[in-house]
Amino acid sequence: MKKTALAATLLLACATVFAKPYLKYDVVKSVLHDQGFDGDAADKIRKDLADHAGEYPPKFDNEADRKRAEKDAVTLARLYSGLLEQKIVTEKQPEQYRSVLHSIARLSWIAHNLDVPNAAAYADQHYRMLLAALPQKQRAGMQGEYGGFLASVGQTDAAVKMLNEAVQGGSDRSRLPLGMALLSQGKKTESLKELRAYAKKYPQDKRAADLIDAVENGRFEVRRAEMPKR
Repeated sequence: MKKTALAATLLLACATVFAKPYLKYDVVKSVLHDQGFDGDAADKIRKDLADHAGEYPPKFDNEADRKRAEKDAVTLARLYSGLLEQKIVTEKQPEQYRSVLHSIARLSWIAHNLDVPNAAAYADQHYRMLLAALPQKQRAGMQGEYGGFLASVGQTDAAVKMLNEAVQGGSDRSRLPLGMALLSQGKKTESLKELRAYAKKYPQDKRAADLIDAVENGRFEVRRAEMPKR
């Protein structure tokens, strides 16, 4: 069963066109060799995908690049999944196992930003698996990332809960997505409190000042996203 949710996205006055082209890849040939899975090649493709579609809306200078990125994100996520399905990487290799789960989660989030059906649910599944596999002392940062994902797909109540846990666990960077999630709940005062705390901690991040200005002046929009009911 699915429900329609609304995800708040701030509109920044300083938004610019992203002109950097998305490179052409043969994902399977680049990543799979006789020697096995080429992690460096996979990381290169994943970084290029994240640069263009790690946030919503994606930033491409033409539709052809966007379509290729959509295909590449799905293909690369499947290759990572194959490492688990074929038991090339297992829970007995904790660092590699967590790294693969994280890669699948991020690639699925990217695929969701590119409007791939069911990608959000796949990302959600792997973030949950990753959090379950992490030692307690390493959870805060990943809770922040997962909370940011939940906020981006409109799961605002779950996002606020997860992001609050991340902040309480020591992840000050989680205050930025927490502020945005609170905004989507209509909690402007609480949102500004978190955004200002983030800006004070990270004054070099100019996004914070832009976000605060956007919140204070009501410049935000909503977009529709679908997730399985929690």
